[in-house]
Amino acid sequence: MENRITRSCIFGLLINSLLLPALSQAGEVRLSHVDYQGGHYLVQLEMKIEAELDTVYTILTDFNNLNQVNDSIKISRLLHSEGKQHHVLFEVEGCVWFICRRVKQVQRVNEMGNGYIQGVILPDKSDMEYGRVLWHIRYEDGHTFIQYRADFVPAFFIPPLIGPYIMKGRLLEEGEKTIQGIERIAQIEESY
Repeated sequence: MENRITRSCIFGLLINSLLLPALSQAGEVRLSHVDYQGGHYLVQLEMKIEAELDTVYTILTDFNNLNQVNDSIKISRLLHSEGKQHHVLFEVEGCVWFICRRVKQVQRVNEMGNGYIQGVILPDKSDMEYGRVLWHIRYEDGHTFIQYRADFVPAFFIPPLIGPYIMKGRLLEEGEKTIQGIERIAQIEESY
């Protein structure tokens, strides 16, 4: 009996030692908000990431590999770069219930300094009529935070009555996937 208890305790300690660090290190979505005004989707997302600021910034500006951060990004490719200004192609697939759609975006991305990255969608090369994105990566109270703000008008129909509701659910899900992807890649990079 004593041997069985000892084995159970050792097994329990082993499971706790493997799981607890992962749970305590997990980032979180702190804010997720979608609004719909005059055909524009206004998106706010704030995430806490358990990784170093420089590592997070490097991951988010590795434009040829953003599909490794989030599997909804099917294609991420740097088309042209001049200093801190880049043209980047993204193809993102989103599914709502059983309907999936792949959305193409070409963005002019500007690394503005102080953790700010701005993206402007080029409508003539995208499935969007209009789009602006602003990322802000900052370090505060021992954690890295990402603020994401976007204003976009799709060039395809999203029902306005249910669009914001669907978008909010997808945004939260995609935010969580992005956190997990960044933390997974950061853990590998920071272990070297």
